[in-house]
This record gives sequence, C-alpha cells and structure tokens, in this order.
Amino acid sequence: MSKLVTVTTFFDANEAHITKGLLESEGIEAWVFDELAAAYTPIVTGGVRLVVKQADLARAREILGLTD
Repeated sequence: MSKLVTVTTFFDANEAHITKGLLESEGIEAWVFDELAAAYTPIVTGGVRLVVKQADLARAREILGLTD
C-alpha cells in the first residue's frame, strides 16, 4: 500500500473538495482530512488537508500548479 501524503492545505473545506474533484477528474485518488477539526481549530490543525498517494504527489502538485 502506498503512503498517503499531504499535497496542500486549505482553510475552506469547500475549496478542498473542489480541488479533490479536480485531481480525481485527472485520475488521481484524493482524500480530504481534518475537515471537522479545522472547522473548530484551523490554526491548531493547520487547516483542511488534501491528501494523495505518495506515488501521485508529483503529478498532483503539477496539476495544481504547486511545482517548485
């Protein structure tokens, strides 16, 4: 099983879900983590995390324009 890694974080859960849909439309499985915790303590949790398999990280970052 591939390790799961955070691609990016959001303070808006809706934005996280829209971005998740974008990745999934490109064939990358994605998950939204910490949605409820971030609603109550966004500073402590760091926000809503968008997570993908480590093997898909580089492609996900490229799709989202997050390349270094």
